[in-house]
Amino acid sequence: MQIFSRTLAPVVISLVLFGGVAYARDILTVEVTPSTVEQGGVCLIIASGSKPLKTVHGEFDGAEFPLPLVARDGTFQGLLGIDMNKSPGPHDLRVIGKTTDGELLIQVHRLRVERVAFSTQRLTLPQSMVDLDPETLERVNKESKRMRTLFKGYREERLWRGGFVRPVEGEVTTPFGVRRILNDQPRNPHTGVDLRAMEGTPIRACNDGVVVLVDELFFNGKSVVLDHGFGMYSMYFHLSEARVQEGETVAKGNVIGLAGSTGRASGPHLHWGIRLNGARVDPLSMMELNDYLQE
Repeated sequence: MQIFSRTLAPVVISLVLFGGVAYARDILTVEVTPSTVEQGGVCLIIASGSKPLKTVHGEFDGAEFPLPLVARDGTFQGLLGIDMNKSPGPHDLRVIGKTTDGELLIQVHRLRVERVAFSTQRLTLPQSMVDLDPETLERVNKESKRMRTLFKGYREERLWRGGFVRPVEGEVTTPFGVRRILNDQPRNPHTGVDLRAMEGTPIRACNDGVVVLVDELFFNGKSVVLDHGFGMYSMYFHLSEARVQEGETVAKGNVIGLAGSTGRASGPHLHWGIRLNGARVDPLSMMELNDYLQE
């Protein structure tokens, strides 16, 4: 999915506010890259003030997200994930900065989300992998709840550094966002990308992180999940073997497992996914921002 634009789109708004809040001479400058983003995409947001800033956060459609990274030049930076099902069209993006002397600087921007024509994929699988018996359904529901709880966690530090790397060099066999029909039954969309990989191919961490899950799940097979900090998680599914343990710290490029076909898979491959503050985003969109991500 191509969402990346090398053109920064800074929008400057100076607000006349009273009661201890910023006057017109105090402004907040915000750069949004890309200036428009597709469903499932990621934006890099950089904020700077005419006065020194203490904290900065954003609000997208009313949901708060952090801009926690402070660069050497004093700018605050953060990543905004656009969920794959976010409605297309303009959306409110507010960035709020608090200066070191307590004033508030606010910028309001209209971020346009572009519709993606996600394709449809029809698969034929063993019926037992589609129509689940009560015991298996209970297991799947517990596993789904566990994953949802995991992705709500928030580590107050950045573990990732610089650009992201592909876990394996294989071509994309199933892209992000595909609407799947299994045995003629519509199912959940594909929330990651499938990468071609022979059985036993080393799978590498896309960036630095901490291992927060190593387990065998019904649909996802042998699975590894990494926490990269500030609400970002990466997932590696259908492994034949995990080479890490929960709680272990890994560096970008470290081998974390071997490719396989465990779980609901028709053949060996890697399913690679990323969640960013709850948004289901295309992991390849993270790599589109590599030129702007600092070490």
